Amino acid sequence: MSNNTYTHEAVETHTLANGMTVCMEALPYLHSASAGVWIRTGSGNERVEECGVAHFLEHLFFKGTKTRNVHQIMEAIESRGGQLNAFTSREYTCLYVKVLDKYTDTGIEILADLIKNSLFCDLEKERNVILEEITAVEDTPDDLVHDLMATHHWPEHALGRSIAGTTESVSALDYDRVVDFYQRWYTPENMVFSIAGNIDTEAVLKQVREEFEGMPKASTPTQFSAPAFKAGAKAVTRDIAQSHITLAFPGLSLRDDMKYAYDMTGNVLGGGSTSRLFMRIRENEGLAYSIYAYNAFYLSTGMLGVYAGVAPEQLGKTLDLTFEELRKLRDDGVPEDELELNREQIKGGMLMALESTSTRMARMAKSVLYHGEIIPIATIIERVDAVTRADVQACAQEIFVPEKCALLVLGPASQKMPEQIAL
Repeated sequence: MSNNTYTHEAVETHTLANGMTVCMEALPYLHSASAGVWIRTGSGNERVEECGVAHFLEHLFFKGTKTRNVHQIMEAIESRGGQLNAFTSREYTCLYVKVLDKYTDTGIEILADLIKNSLFCDLEKERNVILEEITAVEDTPDDLVHDLMATHHWPEHALGRSIAGTTESVSALDYDRVVDFYQRWYTPENMVFSIAGNIDTEAVLKQVREEFEGMPKASTPTQFSAPAFKAGAKAVTRDIAQSHITLAFPGLSLRDDMKYAYDMTGNVLGGGSTSRLFMRIRENEGLAYSIYAYNAFYLSTGMLGVYAGVAPEQLGKTLDLTFEELRKLRDDGVPEDELELNREQIKGGMLMALESTSTRMARMAKSVLYHGEIIPIATIIERVDAVTRADVQACAQEIFVPEKCALLVLGPASQKMPEQIAL
């Protein structure tokens, strides 16, 4: 059942003359504001020869602008008690700031300076920083295994490549490639300015127009087509203590309304401490410290995944029990009380997260990037409430089959891979 107390959203959206979208949510009971410039591009839009450029570009924004050096950029925010940062994903990039409400105008001006006036300097210095970042992932198997799985089940596609790139690809990037990527993708129609907090929406919109409306209109390249999903098992050997298990199954586009059923399916399997895999693998058998399931939704595709880290000698048993739980959900479905528990868990997690201005800012931006509009919280709640036992079982029956399962295990040479995927 939907609860109409979730409908109170003071959200405004505007479109600037150059096509840039502006989202604002006034929260007058707070003392801060979070603002971000979101660009509809990431590693999933990179050509083979420019792998890692979106992430490289994100770093270079902070190295200096026409009016500020790297120290002055950070000092302008940190001297006012704020935070300035950025991140790159497979389908979007975000530069963001969180400041006290009285410094909102400074935060907006800094973001505009970075987007419009960056010099993309200190390439060699920042290249070394990124190469160290790549090395750090290589030394962190529970992170690395997810990159390896993406490459395994989405081969020959940008979504299957590491967001940071490889040592070889990042070493080959130069200034011209960085600027070319910026000019192709950082266009007003491909960008969203989002802000949530204690703000004067009229003043914010006026400043955003002044800062960003001068950016010229430009066409945006076409997004890549959906990747083909590759099933099958693969072992990757490293001299490490644990076996890191990943399973992947084909998922849905973020725009598909059935994604709520997939979300519920993933949550039932491994969304929390009462989930089936957590209870079976960790609590009952004591085989793993970390085990979970998750969904990754993209514009054209998606993935439902499972991860566990176990002792190599427990690899076979862990996989047997995991496949058994997948079969149970597929063949027997989920009882109503368990479905209701997971429904409330999903809603609770979402609503409690919305007590953060950063989360509210991000929610608006991602909704516009993916849907072209802000989906009301009440609508999301209604769609979560509408998921039925039949929906969850239909999802499990659709994807939990051997021909749709990708298995990758990262671990020592002593680990013994299963002879078949037992679904």
